[in-house]
Amino acid sequence: MGRRMYRKSFGARGVALFVLLWWGVCRAGADQALQVTVGEAEIFPGQAVLVTATACRPLASLAGELTDRKVMFFPDESRLRWTALAGVDLAVSAGTHALVYRGRYTDGTPVKGRYDVTVLAKSYPEERITVDRKFVQLSKQDLERVRRERKMLKALYRVQSSDVFWQGGFGVPVNVEAGSRFGLRRFFNNEPRNPHSGSDLKASGGTPVQSPSAGRTVFAGELFFSGNAVILDHGGGLFTLYAHLQDMTVGEGDLVSKGEVIGHVGATGRVTGPHLHWGAKLNGARVDPFSLVLLPLHRVRVVAEDVSARPEDPTDKERVSPSRETRAPE
Repeated sequence: MGRRMYRKSFGARGVALFVLLWWGVCRAGADQALQVTVGEAEIFPGQAVLVTATACRPLASLAGELTDRKVMFFPDESRLRWTALAGVDLAVSAGTHALVYRGRYTDGTPVKGRYDVTVLAKSYPEERITVDRKFVQLSKQDLERVRRERKMLKALYRVQSSDVFWQGGFGVPVNVEAGSRFGLRRFFNNEPRNPHSGSDLKASGGTPVQSPSAGRTVFAGELFFSGNAVILDHGGGLFTLYAHLQDMTVGEGDLVSKGEVIGHVGATGRVTGPHLHWGAKLNGARVDPFSLVLLPLHRVRVVAEDVSARPEDPTDKERVSPSRETRAPE
């Protein structure tokens, strides 16, 4: 009991000390600076991270970039504290990467800076899967279809929604054991393919799939590799994918709440049996959806803004490498 009280007291004192120190910096006239923090102690490729930036006086806008990916900040009501979700893509190399930011105070004064983020190395095991030959050696007709679907998905994932559905936090779509995990180096019929960019959840056909967070349905249809699939937009460049469904109970444009059933586990598309493929993309970065579950997003309080009304920032130019265009939808 005494130790718990000590920890609580120490934690409160620590927060109070930080506030006093930061207030001292502001009073000293260094109001061009932003106090940037990244909540995760260790960061690996394929991870979503929570970023906060605290200003000395209200900001009119703030945007950033990390490893060539947008970082979309949203303010609280005071416009002093800004929060963002940042994605570290699966292909990002280990080392120090700069999170650069740029914004403006309400009086028009510009602010810019950088915060160094250390990404640690992580190795992933291999997985060998045997599937129908047509999913490995594509016919001309199937290849054309796959290319059309990639183009469609690429355009879909580039949408920058001003909604912030993710601040309600993330659960899991099916409360079962995970099968093939995110990042596995995959071989289909002994031919190397892209690393697994999602997590497969083992469940029998017909198991209800629940939305792990609130969002808007931006796709509900059939894809060559993913079969029946639903894609949800959670705002701020965050999308989640639910693939190989038996059926879909939502349609494009539908708003879904956390825990709402969006479909049922199936075995459509490129599969060896019933399961749910759960994927996530954050401003184009492939991230492990389970990294979203670990973030304390239920504590975040931000105000949604019209991102189209924001001034141009250093991340507005689209960066798409040729290698990204050749990745499969999953």
